[in-house]
Amino acid sequence: MDRKTKMICTNEKGFALLAALIASLVLLAVGVLAINLSSSDQRASAVTVGDKKALAGMESGVHRLVQDFVPVPADWTAANNYTQNCTSTIPSYIWRAIASGIDANTRFAVCKPVESNMHPLTPWGYDLTSGGYGIKRYDTTVVGQNTSYNSLTKVDIGIGFGPVPMHQ
Repeated sequence: MDRKTKMICTNEKGFALLAALIASLVLLAVGVLAINLSSSDQRASAVTVGDKKALAGMESGVHRLVQDFVPVPADWTAANNYTQNCTSTIPSYIWRAIASGIDANTRFAVCKPVESNMHPLTPWGYDLTSGGYGIKRYDTTVVGQNTSYNSLTKVDIGIGFGPVPMHQ
């Protein structure tokens, strides 16, 4: 090896700068990874909060349905805040605010009930075989939504009403 080539190979000028750049890049990668992990945790937390708020809206809707239910199909209209087209692919819900009014972005909708295909329930102490009294079943869907988190929760519920006279 000639002297000039040997001098180039053994020259360590600039090595500290190169080592510092590599160390800086490793630290930058660790910092970016830490920020990415924490922001994904924040996104997951936001989804959880939105789902819980939508669930609270849906629960408020179930409570309102049970509280105000009247088994008269003529009353299950849009004027009485029942959504008529819940089975369509894009239903136009009639949104109602939750009773507490704490969160203006949380709301619920109640779909128009339908009489259930299931047999009526026999209340304790009554006899259905003689055309007596029973508990009629109705099916509906209650939807809860939180607009600030863009979350939506649906639940299909059955509600019983009675005892009412059962006609055969």
